[in-house]
Amino acid sequence: MLAGGALQRQFDHACVALDVSWVRHFVMEGGSVMAIGPIEDCASSVDLENWLEQLASEMGFDGARYHHVGHRPQGGRTAKRPPLRFLSTLENGQEPWRAGDPALSQIVQSFLPFVWSTKDDLSLPDLQRAWLSIERLRGVEAGVVIPVQDYLSGPAYISLFSEKLSQAISAVEQRRHEMATLAIEFHLRAKQLITIRTRSSVLLSDREFSCLRNAAAGVALAESAGSLGISVRTVETHLAKATLKLGGTNRINAVAIAIGSGMIHV
Repeated sequence: MLAGGALQRQFDHACVALDVSWVRHFVMEGGSVMAIGPIEDCASSVDLENWLEQLASEMGFDGARYHHVGHRPQGGRTAKRPPLRFLSTLENGQEPWRAGDPALSQIVQSFLPFVWSTKDDLSLPDLQRAWLSIERLRGVEAGVVIPVQDYLSGPAYISLFSEKLSQAISAVEQRRHEMATLAIEFHLRAKQLITIRTRSSVLLSDREFSCLRNAAAGVALAESAGSLGISVRTVETHLAKATLKLGGTNRINAVAIAIGSGMIHV
């Protein structure tokens, strides 16, 4: 079952013109069928890593990374904020997460895969240029980013890496819908199997947390006030303080940040 209507709509969009064999996790190439294996068979993060590595290999890429970015506060130095979940097929699965991936600023604007290049760009911030420089040293010329718009727990994406820009372009032109479909299913399984990474948590008071948790559950202000034994105005004050601490633009955004960071579970 897909989590939320937004993911369902993206899944439906990705499935346009797909052969049913793709939904069953098969790759069609020149009339041959190569089974990737059902994502549901993955029972651990190691299984997910192997599945992701096989997907990258069968699509002609040298490796892959999965990032669950999560909701991020407005402003601040979010470029250096670690993802909620991270998985890499590189360095035998031991590759550490590195800040500076230029894709981070683009994934929230796209539903379908797009190509990126490691070519140096003087207009980019130093952190992103350094990230691209490391990729070039690894022999990576280009890649494909496959975004997943999970509005409940925040965006995620899979990056595939190639030594040739032409290969990445060809893959997107021919298989973007397949990529998008499998990325959504991978993300949903990863949310079940990969533990959220610990972030430096924002310290909310007990009352601020309770009011925010009630708001996330859809509890009305008056009902929340009654259950906590405080006034509606006090509930609003606690929510305003929680929103400020989380860096949210409003109450709804604060709830989204809290859910996306794993602070609140719904």
